[in-house]
Amino acid sequence: MSSASPFRSPTDAVPSSLALRSLTRPLQFIAFWLAIVTPLAYPPLLLGGLDSQSFLIFVGVVALNVFGLLAGRGYGDPA
Repeated sequence: MSSASPFRSPTDAVPSSLALRSLTRPLQFIAFWLAIVTPLAYPPLLLGGLDSQSFLIFVGVVALNVFGLLAGRGYGDPA
């Protein structure tokens, strides 16, 4: 009777840290620069006045900025 299980162990399903880093670094890069660039849209939106449509755009830009801040943090940290 063999002790080998027909099921994979949980560690087989987890990608290696190198593979995970190769996926997260580009996403962190994009999120980092998104956090830097999106505030440039605030002054034109605010100076133009916030009607219902531009208010929704403003909220979307703020949401993108917050996402960029959270997802892009730690981008420049040495790995």
